[in-house]
Amino acid sequence: MISSVCAPESNTVMSGVIIAEDGNNHNARYQCTWRVNETTTAGSGLISWQTIDIFFKKTSSSHSFLGTRNAEDTQLSVEVSLGDRHEIDAQTLGSTEAFGFLLDCLAAADNEHGSTAKLVVPQSQGYIVRSDIIPLRLLDCPAVTRTVGFAKPHQFFHGEPITSETVQQTLHAFVASAGGMLLKYDISTEIQACLVDLEAELQNRLSFPWLSTQVPKRKTLALVEGGRRSPESRGNGETVFTAAKALGIDMVVLDNPGHWLEGPRWAHWRKTFLPMECGLQSDEVFTRRVVDTIRAYDGHLDGLITFCDHYQEPVAAAALELGLPACSPEAFAVATDKFRLRLFEGHEAYRASSAEEATHIVKERKLDFPLIFKPCVGYLSEGVCRVDNLAQIEAAVQSINLERHGAAFSIEHYCDGPEVDANFVLCDGDLLYFEASDEFPKGADVNGTGSVNSFIELANVFPSRLPADELALLRDSLHQSLLQIGFRDGVFHLEARVAKSRMEFVMKDDVLDLTERSVPHKGDPSAWLIEVNPRPPGIEAADAVKHTYGIDYWGLGLLFGLQDRERVRQLSHPFLQGAQYWCEAVFIPIEKGGIFDSEDVCVDLFRRRPDIAECVTWYHCHYTKGSRVPDPQSTGVLSWAAHFNVFSRSSRAHVLEIGETIRKEVRFTIV
Repeated sequence: MISSVCAPESNTVMSGVIIAEDGNNHNARYQCTWRVNETTTAGSGLISWQTIDIFFKKTSSSHSFLGTRNAEDTQLSVEVSLGDRHEIDAQTLGSTEAFGFLLDCLAAADNEHGSTAKLVVPQSQGYIVRSDIIPLRLLDCPAVTRTVGFAKPHQFFHGEPITSETVQQTLHAFVASAGGMLLKYDISTEIQACLVDLEAELQNRLSFPWLSTQVPKRKTLALVEGGRRSPESRGNGETVFTAAKALGIDMVVLDNPGHWLEGPRWAHWRKTFLPMECGLQSDEVFTRRVVDTIRAYDGHLDGLITFCDHYQEPVAAAALELGLPACSPEAFAVATDKFRLRLFEGHEAYRASSAEEATHIVKERKLDFPLIFKPCVGYLSEGVCRVDNLAQIEAAVQSINLERHGAAFSIEHYCDGPEVDANFVLCDGDLLYFEASDEFPKGADVNGTGSVNSFIELANVFPSRLPADELALLRDSLHQSLLQIGFRDGVFHLEARVAKSRMEFVMKDDVLDLTERSVPHKGDPSAWLIEVNPRPPGIEAADAVKHTYGIDYWGLGLLFGLQDRERVRQLSHPFLQGAQYWCEAVFIPIEKGGIFDSEDVCVDLFRRRPDIAECVTWYHCHYTKGSRVPDPQSTGVLSWAAHFNVFSRSSRAHVLEIGETIRKEVRFTIV
């Protein structure tokens, strides 16, 4: 059984009483017991902290006591002596977040076991690099059920020793804490063992310099295109703008009139909204529009960025004209044009704009099949086709949506090697961070599975199962490609394959996964770059990386816009032990168009299979009932019905089993 107030005999344990009173003057008494742990020094001595373990146990309460869930109607006090109380409020604890956390701890103590919390108090001096660093790095920590950050953006911590001889002093430690954690109870485990496990988790997750001696300055960053989907539609806005708040960055947003950020509901996420037409064009006219809009703005700006691929070149040109930091527009021009990128890499590729022109090129150059046809400036794998013979060229060209991607397409050789998503963080040309995940075969691959004959994503698994030498080959080769294109700073999302890999995808026991080839290739493996996206990966993959490794790519992207290199370097440290679990991004593709005739498919799945819900960290149903779904065959527009990020601490095989179960269990109707 769990003892809620036990502590190691070697530590001094002290106690006091907290009294909670609800809006009806009913109250409850809580025994509060605590101990201060020894200082932890990590990150090669660059950071140190102490933790305080606080144990709560309800000892008595009025029969009609309503509990502590409602912060507005609950008053807290410390019993100093009989009849003498000192009030506890948000000001006493340093923040409304800390006060709410204490209320949660007391609410969790309304059981026979009580509750246990742990505070993290920095012992190094410095300014916190982002105010939510504790909850960010404790995502999915198995030892806790809730994590809250108490810090304010740019808050300075003095690193003073903790004094906690009385309950008032202990509660004052909330002011000096960066955050707190509420432990998860397991009736089969002693609380002391849980605390030991959590200390190990903190060393794994916080052993990097998350305090800075450099005095921060609040800066303003302009963002062109604030996110197409609102938070209700699981867009990337919440990730981007909550990161900006935690980093102490004021955001100015340029986007279409009527954008979801323009109105009052999400106004707290941005400093100013500047209405500006954001269409499909990406040319000098767009550059002029950005420049004119910003020059008409009477506020100061420290940087200008966009995360939209086809705006990268004109926005970079606008930044340079405005005297703001930016990468060369030419680098973006090469990276975002599939044909130019292929030639830049020194590989054979041809550009065409019609089926007749493509047929002529294939015949004249005597190109070997299979080939890949892809729009030069396409996205979402739309219009990408594998062509196995001359007869398929017409259909391949007709599949390109001209309005979305234009008429020009690239003709390239097809590589059947295993594919990866490879993400890079570069600073001054140095490779700060690299990770790769396995992209499972698409329906149109030669080894594809399923009934969707396209290159729309179906699954990504973290971390990659490729051999270490092949991952090193990808890392080094793709890093050099980025440098040669002209990139030295930023977050980059690349797609690549390994030609002549020692691995291949094989179906075994109804589960598809990488395994060593039965017939080895002749020759050495090589990196086969498919595309460069000079921005963070999409929200699905970025969230998976944030949970799996502790790296927030979107936050780093904001810092790069301000050339805040110190914080970029600090926040590019993954967990010491690498991935905390195996993770799979599961995509449920749309096979036909029509009207979506189902409710939220994710909620429906979790209702039927609550065991699956426990393994999901992020999910989204892309359509609501009654929405029109574009037909992938007739329109060339690809989409998913839903997406799930799932995890397993057991094995890669287990996370793949969960993914397969989701594919079989998801139910929806299109009429």
